Amino acid sequence: MTVDKYSFEGLETIERRIMRLAPDIGYVILLDRTDYDNEDKLGRLDLTEDATEPWREEAPTVDASAWSGLRGVAGAERDDEEEPADPYEGEEGDEDEDEPEEAVEPGEPLPMSVLAESSCRWIRDVAVGNTVGEQFRRFRVKVFAPKGHRMLFSSQFVCRNHGVDLDLGPRDDLPKLEMPKPSFEESEAAASAKGIRALGDYYAQWGHIVLGSVGQLQGVNNSMLGRLHRQLQESRGQVDELVAAILNNRIDSAKIEDERAAEERTGDARTVLAKEAINQLGSAANAFLTAKGVTPEMAELLDTLSSSPQLMATMKKPGVQQLMQDPNNLAGLAAMLEQAAAQAAAQAQAQGAPPSPQPGSPETTAPAAG
Repeated sequence: MTVDKYSFEGLETIERRIMRLAPDIGYVILLDRTDYDNEDKLGRLDLTEDATEPWREEAPTVDASAWSGLRGVAGAERDDEEEPADPYEGEEGDEDEDEPEEAVEPGEPLPMSVLAESSCRWIRDVAVGNTVGEQFRRFRVKVFAPKGHRMLFSSQFVCRNHGVDLDLGPRDDLPKLEMPKPSFEESEAAASAKGIRALGDYYAQWGHIVLGSVGQLQGVNNSMLGRLHRQLQESRGQVDELVAAILNNRIDSAKIEDERAAEERTGDARTVLAKEAINQLGSAANAFLTAKGVTPEMAELLDTLSSSPQLMATMKKPGVQQLMQDPNNLAGLAAMLEQAAAQAAAQAQAQGAPPSPQPGSPETTAPAAG
């Protein structure tokens, strides 16, 4: 592709404005608007060192001196629908294109003027690439500030291809055009191929969905199993602690029961020993009384008499003892007691109740005798 056969109308003005607004430019957008009703976006170039690197080298561009010979032809071919010339053309400072470029030291960021010049080369390259095989194409350039918060300007230019073959007459070297013969087999094969391709795509999508769902379920299952495993380990630890506590409680209970049984056995032994001692004392007392001439009946009577403090106190009085020394008084006391016992028995038999002490009993007659 020869660059000299392409010319641009209105691009120089756009380039001058880009160079003048270089510090404020963030990115450039190029659109194909040959069809006024439909704009086709061709590309976007950010004014960064990485994005503009392919266009920072000197690229073959159309010589400005060659444009003067082509402008007359291009101007004659321009249709009436083209927009007027850029109103910014001819402003002061637009002719300062031959100024020397700033020297950039290695490691320092490139100046915005270099990046803006690279964007101009990019616009030319994209426009030429989209005009191949066409007589002309109309393009729109939109220049935006960083992050697109505002549009700096928008303008149009035309790229013309002067090397396109405009001879549309018949040519002998062209192949003869014939209507292809219909082939139902090829149509059926093409239709089945489309169906099989669509079916394969659907199967692939279904497989992705199934695999994704299975993966999610497996992840949920794995997380649940891990959580249950941790809970089971914690439960095992709690069960071990509970079993240890139960065993300790049983051991303590067994110790307490053993101590209680030992105390009960000790108390029972002491009780048995005390009973045996009491029995031995009673036997010794009976033996002593028997040795003294006191029969068991007399011992029981003595126990009964000694159970009444008032009677014992009465019998200890000197006057009572003096009266009891007389055999006649003892005989009268015996007759009196026997009469009282008979009356008590008759009264109890009449009332159907056990006999109760009567006035003639020892408890009642002993004070009277005194």
